[in-house]
Amino acid sequence: MRVFVGEFLCGGGMASTPKDQIPCSLLSEGLAMWRAMITDFAEWAEVVTPIDPRLNLSFDRMRDSVRCVPLRSGENVRGQWLAIAKTCDIALVVAPEIDDELGQMVQAFREAGPDLLSADQATLRMASDKWLSAKWLVENDIPTPLAWSSESRLAANGIRPSELGIIGLNAKRWVRKPRDGCGSDSVLVFHDLQAACSTMANGDLVQAWVEGRPASMLVVGGTTKEVADQVICPAVWQHCRLDEDDSDSANRSDVWKACYTGGSGPIESELQSRVVSLAEQVTRALPEPLRGFLGIDVVLGDRIEDDCVIEINPRLTTSYIGIRQMLDKNLTSIWNPESSCERWIAGGQLRVGPRQVCWTSEGDVQIESSRDGES
Repeated sequence: MRVFVGEFLCGGGMASTPKDQIPCSLLSEGLAMWRAMITDFAEWAEVVTPIDPRLNLSFDRMRDSVRCVPLRSGENVRGQWLAIAKTCDIALVVAPEIDDELGQMVQAFREAGPDLLSADQATLRMASDKWLSAKWLVENDIPTPLAWSSESRLAANGIRPSELGIIGLNAKRWVRKPRDGCGSDSVLVFHDLQAACSTMANGDLVQAWVEGRPASMLVVGGTTKEVADQVICPAVWQHCRLDEDDSDSANRSDVWKACYTGGSGPIESELQSRVVSLAEQVTRALPEPLRGFLGIDVVLGDRIEDDCVIEINPRLTTSYIGIRQMLDKNLTSIWNPESSCERWIAGGQLRVGPRQVCWTSEGDVQIESSRDGES
């Protein structure tokens, strides 16, 4: 079995950007995800992965079954990825939704590449646009915060709860973010709904801020033509902070910039079921059985009735670098035709080891002592 693994940053997605202008934090995050993916796939398959030769990518204990293919400068990155992937049996691509980069890459692979580990086209389109996601969640009776896009801009007295849901109706803060944003990029928090809505650009979304704790869950679909197989990873906390916004566009003291700083988990067992309930509502409503990774960001409210889905990510997320350390088995084995995952999957959920794991947005992972005192 030969597997293609393409990670946007490590694989030349910013080849046209001078190396010293690539944000170090983004590169570190991309490197951590790339390293985790090729390590796990290489335990049971030959891995072929494109790399940006300027980045000198390598790490200790890289298996002999990993073949790194340097991209040629000046040539189309997507075309080079496709040429490399045609020699593989299955492919996983990780790219941002910004400017439909992920959507275009997936479409190109579906037209010319190998068997792709990705959500279906309708799910990909919905999850890549946060406004479409919000409407889809409401249509499927899945709790989500009040939301507006620039095309449905409403004055404060124009809120219609019957059309938009009721989560966050009495919110005291409001979040403005790009509809195709990735991570916490360009996410601002306002204390005034009118100010948040009036400053929306064409590609923006405003959501009510729901008080509670942000968490996330990664769902993995191993669907083949013969059988639909889906597993839910342990839910984890998301760590975020609010910084003063120093952009010229804000120029206000009551506007804050949201920053994702990492995560930890697994979350407490008594709260896992609340996140699982939201994740199962999402996966049951998908138009087709999941194949590949799906990230679901939620907030566990101060009250259980305020639990809600914030957004859906149609790809592998950064939390994978921590989640893989919580499990006793290799998560990618779900796609290994010679592996029987039933032995380590219980009721659609993965068995979790005793370790507590923390990670940063830059990709640093720390494994804490187990609950029984062992390392």
